[in-house]
Amino acid sequence: MNAPSLQTSKWPEFEGLDLSEPQKVAYNRFRFWRIVIACSIWYSFYYLGRLNWGICMPWIIKDLNITKMDAGIVATGLLWSYAVGSFVAGRLGDTYGPRIMQMIGGVGTTILNIVTSLQSTLTGIFIPFTINGFVQGQVYAPTNMLISQWYPKARRGFATGIFGTSMGVSSLVAWAITGYVVANYGWRDAFVWPLLIFTLPSTLALWFLVRNKPQDAGFPAYKELTEGISTKAESLTKEETKGTKAWALLFKNWKFVSLCIASFSVYIGRFGLLTWLPLFYAETAGIKLKAVPIMTFALPLGMMFGPITAGWISDKFFKAKRYQMICTYFVGCVTVLLVMAFVPIKVMGIEMAIVLQVLAGMFVLGINGALFTAACDFGGRTMAGTAVGTINFFNYLGSGVQGLLIGGILTATGSWTIVFGSIAGFMIVGTVLAFLTKE
Repeated sequence: MNAPSLQTSKWPEFEGLDLSEPQKVAYNRFRFWRIVIACSIWYSFYYLGRLNWGICMPWIIKDLNITKMDAGIVATGLLWSYAVGSFVAGRLGDTYGPRIMQMIGGVGTTILNIVTSLQSTLTGIFIPFTINGFVQGQVYAPTNMLISQWYPKARRGFATGIFGTSMGVSSLVAWAITGYVVANYGWRDAFVWPLLIFTLPSTLALWFLVRNKPQDAGFPAYKELTEGISTKAESLTKEETKGTKAWALLFKNWKFVSLCIASFSVYIGRFGLLTWLPLFYAETAGIKLKAVPIMTFALPLGMMFGPITAGWISDKFFKAKRYQMICTYFVGCVTVLLVMAFVPIKVMGIEMAIVLQVLAGMFVLGINGALFTAACDFGGRTMAGTAVGTINFFNYLGSGVQGLLIGGILTATGSWTIVFGSIAGFMIVGTVLAFLTKE
């Protein structure tokens, strides 16, 4: 079976590389199955070491007798340390290659989650889980850099869209696996067994499947198909992008900085939903605590479709220009959040609440995936990891802010209307900034 492509049996990026037709087919199969699909499956299990905090939060609050603000502080520690880890990992991935970063992340997060499960105090949990955030941050930017090594800009949206979909799938996987374990065996087991059974083995398997670049698998480097931001980045020499020079080049580009701030906004929305939606349903839907993971299953289900639809549409209809897709999904997300803010669940009904979860998940992760693809475009093959890592740094600054912001709002007012209204406000800011980055 051939991997999907934008043209039937023709790959312009392979022209002039002295490859026979069977070699082109082999090249395309390798990059699709052993790079995009293998990384996507692995990353679907990687989130088991991070999303467990939000899923298990009602049980942890009850077991340790901590406040919602305490829970928000732990979430912030995890996410801000992830931001720092991602910022560093992007440059490390560009320098040393993504495979070693993936191994460090998968093994490290398994160990740190087990350590966290053994703790019984807020401080005891905060320290290893914050370190876990830094370790979790070691893989996403390098993996996007990996995909950029195999796919040119004109095809990158679809490829990174598939990988971005693994963020949604991973949320679905975490809700299913962690939700089942915590509901039946408690939060401590939910921090151990999912990682030992799924995350660690898939990390080891990935090491043997993936290669950092085409040359490592016996293929030549592809030929860039389009003129624009990617070719500008790829024209830079190693000396021009050495060390901190890569960050300096990116931050001199005001459009890239605008994308960073837009990403900050979207992650307030993404993790505001992922972290607090279980508690929102536990308090307002009139359902039993044990049913909360099932009731919130629709959010990650929607997230599963966001990046791949956004990536495919931007490549197919917008000529790989990302801002149109980003703005469209931003507007959709704002609309859904305002409905959630002002229409109670008991008024709209459980069925409509589930539909809104699907839409919110699709829009917010669709934006997320398109922003990462845009970052790869800005960085090209030379700085893709650095660009994605920098975007992700701002993402997780935003995700950490939401922990403090929403935890503070709920502690002070108990109002979910203010919570969702505030998230919508940040998303409106992101819409404006994304529009300003148009090519």
